[in-house]
Amino acid sequence: MKTVKDYFSRFYTEIGKYKQGIHVLNDGISEAEINDFEIKYHIYLPFYYREWLKMNNGGELFLPGTVLYQIQGNEEYEVGTSYVEYNFDPTKRWPQMPNYLFIIAKICTGDAVGFDLRKTNKSDGVIIYWDHETGRVSKKWNSLAEWLDYEMEGGKMLVNYDGSESDYFNFLNE
Repeated sequence: MKTVKDYFSRFYTEIGKYKQGIHVLNDGISEAEINDFEIKYHIYLPFYYREWLKMNNGGELFLPGTVLYQIQGNEEYEVGTSYVEYNFDPTKRWPQMPNYLFIIAKICTGDAVGFDLRKTNKSDGVIIYWDHETGRVSKKWNSLAEWLDYEMEGGKMLVNYDGSESDYFNFLNE
């Protein structure tokens, strides 16, 4: 098993290149808060996702962009915030969304990203992109780190390190 530092190194290296305010990562939560969540919902979160939550309990990449869900923890519920707890509330999920999708993020288009619980183990799991318009999985990654790296690569096409729009937008408008 990789160390946590090695596992997330590409993501944090890339995110550190951007001007402040392009990404917002919340402070992490405690091991006790994660344990409370697991007990309450009868679920065991993969090791690397647990470590991620201890460093970053939610946030957003490439504002406005990918919203990273957070565990509520000990703070009060905040309107407009996306919580991992939504996985257990059928009114917060698309009707045709499969039960094996454990949502950890949503894309600005309304699509969901999460663990495929059928392919998740104690250390990590397959991350899938669920398209709400087709009701199908359209992409998958073999780990949380692989998906985070993908998000950073995709965002790099849209936003320069200084926060300005990339030339990709000019290409689209031609």
